[in-house]
Amino acid sequence: MPISKDRALQYVYVLVLFLVFFALPHRSYGQRQPDEEALLTFSHPSIGQYYISVVFFGEVAYLPLGELLSLTGIPSTPSTNKFGLQGFYPSPKETWMIDPVAGLISLQGKPETLQADDFYLGEQDLYLPPGYFSKIFGLEFSVNPFNLSMTLKSQYALPIEEKNKREALRKKIQSNVGGQEQSAMRYPLERKILGLGVLDYSLNVDNSPGRSNVGLQMRAGAEVLGGDFQFNMNGSKNNLGQTVNLYGLRWRYVLPSGLAPEKNALLSSITLGQISTSSQTSSAQLTGFALSNNPLIPRRELDVFVIDGYTEKDSEVELLIGGQLVDFMRADEVGYYRFNAPVTYGTVRLTLKIYTPQGEILTEEKQLQIPFSFLPKGFVAYNIQGGNLMNAPDSLASHLLGHADISLGVSNAVTVRAGMSYGDYFGAGRTSTSFGVSTRLFQQYLVDIDYLPSRFYRVNASVFYANNINITARTTEYFFDQQEVNGGSKPLRDANLNVFVPFQLFGKFSGIRIGGENIWLPNGYRGSLQADYNYQIGRVATRFNYRAQLVGSRIAANLSPEFTPGMLISSVTYSLPRSPGLPVFIKGMFLRAQAAYNTQTSQLSTVNVEVSQTLFKSGRFTTSYDRNITNKSGAIQVGFLYDFNFIRSASQYTGRKGDYAIRQSLSGSLALDNQSGKLLPSNREQVSRSGISVRLFVDQNENGVFDEGEAIIPAKGIRLDKSANMLLGSDGILRITQLQSYWDYRLELDINALPDPTLAPKEKVFGFMADPNRVKSIDIPLYRTGVLEGTVLRETAVGFEGVGGLRISLKRIGDEEPLDMIRTFSDGGYYAFGLLPGKYTLMIDPKQLEYMNVRATPDLLEFEIKALVDGDYLEGLDFVLKAKD
Repeated sequence: MPISKDRALQYVYVLVLFLVFFALPHRSYGQRQPDEEALLTFSHPSIGQYYISVVFFGEVAYLPLGELLSLTGIPSTPSTNKFGLQGFYPSPKETWMIDPVAGLISLQGKPETLQADDFYLGEQDLYLPPGYFSKIFGLEFSVNPFNLSMTLKSQYALPIEEKNKREALRKKIQSNVGGQEQSAMRYPLERKILGLGVLDYSLNVDNSPGRSNVGLQMRAGAEVLGGDFQFNMNGSKNNLGQTVNLYGLRWRYVLPSGLAPEKNALLSSITLGQISTSSQTSSAQLTGFALSNNPLIPRRELDVFVIDGYTEKDSEVELLIGGQLVDFMRADEVGYYRFNAPVTYGTVRLTLKIYTPQGEILTEEKQLQIPFSFLPKGFVAYNIQGGNLMNAPDSLASHLLGHADISLGVSNAVTVRAGMSYGDYFGAGRTSTSFGVSTRLFQQYLVDIDYLPSRFYRVNASVFYANNINITARTTEYFFDQQEVNGGSKPLRDANLNVFVPFQLFGKFSGIRIGGENIWLPNGYRGSLQADYNYQIGRVATRFNYRAQLVGSRIAANLSPEFTPGMLISSVTYSLPRSPGLPVFIKGMFLRAQAAYNTQTSQLSTVNVEVSQTLFKSGRFTTSYDRNITNKSGAIQVGFLYDFNFIRSASQYTGRKGDYAIRQSLSGSLALDNQSGKLLPSNREQVSRSGISVRLFVDQNENGVFDEGEAIIPAKGIRLDKSANMLLGSDGILRITQLQSYWDYRLELDINALPDPTLAPKEKVFGFMADPNRVKSIDIPLYRTGVLEGTVLRETAVGFEGVGGLRISLKRIGDEEPLDMIRTFSDGGYYAFGLLPGKYTLMIDPKQLEYMNVRATPDLLEFEIKALVDGDYLEGLDFVLKAKD
């Protein structure tokens, strides 16, 4: 009678096991069977929570080697006979190998005997007692058989910890476009004809013997005709009377092109009202207009810097800018990698990190410095202003003035600029012109040249090295007629130099900054020298500063140098920790002592002592005493600052011999919440900024809109990609302030922070744009999460049976990493709950399938959780395991 295919496979499997067990050392003639199998709950901060299948021999739990190495990220490969594992850990030089067939364990090439009672070769994994994990990998597993749980303490940093950090950063940059994380823009800019907004205020009351003054300053902002509008007003009342002033009135309209810094716009903004000209040398205050094509949102990227090289093949290579991961790739089959690094404005530190397959980490660093005066190649930037001079001299024939400047990016390393101002304000010539160029030499050396005809030319140079040494230098040559009045006091030229050199002292990082300036005059020169040194030991920070003047006068053809008295200032600061053992009244106390020493008299000139302490969590009490030893006078100051949620209060007393002064200040702001119609007080300024009002609610009728009677869910689980202040109101609405007007923000809802774990949004990440001078309303509907259920069955000759202990990867479509790892129960069943609306996939761990020599049908399951008010429930998500042909 012919033998079926399934029956033949079973015979082969039994034969393999027979040969394996009898190939063990002569002391073991068969594999003992475990007394019990169990599922343990395993939790670790870097790994998460999993169910681990273990076997018990007596009271000793044998743990699955392959699964735990996979969870901790320790690299391993199958041994030659496929029943063991081998690899290296924690460094490439520390190799290991476990071979149950040969009965050997090898550590750094030194073999040891693996007793037959010290392992169990299961159907899905190789099991070892916890002692071997500690001996080989430094993993201290503790098993509690009473509550079926297991914990882990590691002697070394787990590879999964670093991998999780890298993967989290890589996830962020995979959707990164132009430095901003790409997300659906659900709330774009809303332009209002009239949108009432915010009001900042500050009230100051000063009192001293014979003098008193009350001052009020207010600054208001709103949205008018789609643009941001603001003005200032101040008033005061004292013994001489009262005054009221209105100033800073201006309206600005930002075009959509002004919100795209990566593009060279024709026109980005129009401003009307009181403005300042953009000239760096002859700035004036105007009442008029301004046109510009400069983006309102600062440009972030200037250039593309090519970084390439060779390393070991299949290495992971990361590019970091300023310590932040911006790109990553895997070296090709010959080890080549190449990045087009975005060079951003400011000080740019480029770091390459290479993770070789052997576990080594190689690091290379470079540093660049890019001022905002540079433009990308081919970009043109301009400013045009015109209007009537404010506070102009009466002697002018005309108060009208105009100014224009233009810059051109000749290349990513060279920017040229020119400017001109016109009006009687500039004298008989009626014009003032300027020219300049900025360039980068060898990527890191910056040179700026400015030329103003008939006035001066100036050269600035700077460099910032990767070891943090930085040098800046400047020189100016002036043009003027020495025969004119006071010509002898005007400088001929000036120059200054500043150098910062970091170093280590007694294992601590420190540094010294040395600078000097000299001004050449027709009748001599004058200069200054200064040096700063800072050092910190524990919680004690010390600072030393020396300043001195150098003067010289010209007598005949000789210059006689002379040092003026120098001043050495030293200070010591100590901060007490907030340790539980310290008394409450000294926790977090700040102590500082400062003294000034006159090098000419060789005596102390002034001393200062200050004590500062936090009170009531949001308050700070400060007291200080200043003593002028030279004049034999002193002053004491006592202050108390407290931040209420709605206002900031500052009180200060200053007392001197025969005199005193008291000041009380109250400052804050008010914003109109258009969603609730309430006035929202704050202790921070809000004019020219923005805010949002976030309302989370249960969408009972599934229309995506908040309707009367629907429940509001109070929660603070909102994360933004930029800094902001958050306050949850008594009405359950979250108010977020201190946002930058016109900026794009990425909002993410943390569903773990919701009070009801069964609620979730349809979309937990989206983008919004901050409207200027207004509080924007954002509604987020919530729905019940979904549940799935299924079974994993194995096909046998007599039917189907459930398979327990399998790992099933649950992944959201579009994500690279699994959302969860589900474990099947002993009957093959599994389930998952708390699923957000969306599309998902399920797949059984391929390593387990390979170990079992089976294939899953289907190999991948796709399904969708729908956004329903009562939650979506899916069942019948089944897998069938069949033996491989």
